[in-house]
Amino acid sequence: MLAVVNPTAGGGKGLARWQRVAPRLARRLGPFTTVFPRDADDARAVVRRAIRDGECDLIAAGGDGTVNLVVSAILQHTSAGDRESLRLGAVGLGSSNDFHKPYRAAQVLAGLPVRVTFHRTVRHDVGRLRYRLPGGDWDCRRWILNASIGITADGNRRFNDSPAVARLKRVHASLGMGWAALTALRDGAPRALTITTDDGPERTVGVTNLGIVKNPHFTGVLRYDSAYEPGNGRFMVHLLGDVDRRDRLRAFLALRRGRFTGLPGTATWQGRRLHVAADRPFAVEGDGEVVVATEAEFSLDPRALAVCT
Repeated sequence: MLAVVNPTAGGGKGLARWQRVAPRLARRLGPFTTVFPRDADDARAVVRRAIRDGECDLIAAGGDGTVNLVVSAILQHTSAGDRESLRLGAVGLGSSNDFHKPYRAAQVLAGLPVRVTFHRTVRHDVGRLRYRLPGGDWDCRRWILNASIGITADGNRRFNDSPAVARLKRVHASLGMGWAALTALRDGAPRALTITTDDGPERTVGVTNLGIVKNPHFTGVLRYDSAYEPGNGRFMVHLLGDVDRRDRLRAFLALRRGRFTGLPGTATWQGRRLHVAADRPFAVEGDGEVVVATEAEFSLDPRALAVCT
């Protein structure tokens, strides 16, 4: 068993949180190996070597970005057959820890959310995001929770990159997250996107936010009202269309209470593939990691990975 730990998660509190929970994990799971990768490339190399050496049980200890990093490394370096014996667990050291939601009492250890029941797993779909860079080249990344275009992606970009938010994160990570979300909400404006779902017709609509969702929890404090169905081979699409600032605020407050369907300017549907294009570059996000693209394709690898419940 290998734990891949991000000590800088949670606004720099990851190491202290790990040191608090690690002894209790050892009592529950038995001995395991812990690594503290230097950066994302090192983390991917650690996961690759562990799988090559026959390790089957991996723990992503950090925020949702750490989970995404481990999932991406697994999918990149294994075939579907190789993944049959792999199992993914997680310890939430981050700011939002949406991967762990909804929380259950049995999944909290030393005050932190954990998913380490390696004897009880569920096959989980893993998302694939292909995107065209402004220069014209295509690239690909993975997501397991949700992806977005619009206010959520813009808020995540501010959370990741803004110097002002970085200062707030050092005080308290949720302050930085809240400020990033509110400024994105204030500044967000609808943009014209051309959307195609599965084999349906193209349609061009004004989009304030577009959520492509497996787990309905996002940004740490918001939640769609769709069900969490890890391995059903489909994602939910939640559209907040061409709405003004008042309706953007109304949607934000409703999402804090887990409501979305029926709000002004909203639509919800299911899909297996989604194509989005625009005349000018837009931010697109998967599991909190943001890129800028002119075109994006979302799809799923159904039941790709066994995940602790």
